[in-house]
Amino acid sequence: MNRPNVIAAMIVASLLAAGCDTLDDLFTPTPFEAGTGPLTEAELGFFMAEMSDTLSSDDVACLAEEATVRAARVGEPQTLDPASVALLPVEQWSGLDNHGKRLILTQVLINQAIVHCIQGEGD
Repeated sequence: MNRPNVIAAMIVASLLAAGCDTLDDLFTPTPFEAGTGPLTEAELGFFMAEMSDTLSSDDVACLAEEATVRAARVGEPQTLDPASVALLPVEQWSGLDNHGKRLILTQVLINQAIVHCIQGEGD
C-alpha cells in the first residue's frame, strides 16, 4: 500500500473507532480550546453533562454551584499556583499548555465538588 492509501486507511479506521460519521466529527473542538480567565460554565458542564443521568437534580445543582464557586476562587489556570489547589499535578503543571491546564483543572474541581456535594466531605 502506498503512503496516501495508508494515511487514508488510518483516517477511516480512526473514524470508525471513534464512532464518527465524518472527519469533522473526529476533530470537534472542546470548550477548553481557547478559554481565558476562570473556567467557564461550558467547561465545567462538559464533565457534568453525563452525570445528570445518574444523579438527582439536587446533586447536579450542587455540583454546578460548587464547581463554579471553586473555579471563580482559583481564577485563571495559566497564572494559577498549582500548589494552591489540592490534587493538581504540581510537578507537571508548568509543562501543560492552556488547553491541558483548563482540562485538568476542570476535572479536579469537579472531583472536589463531588466530594463536597455527594459525600458531604471536604472544604
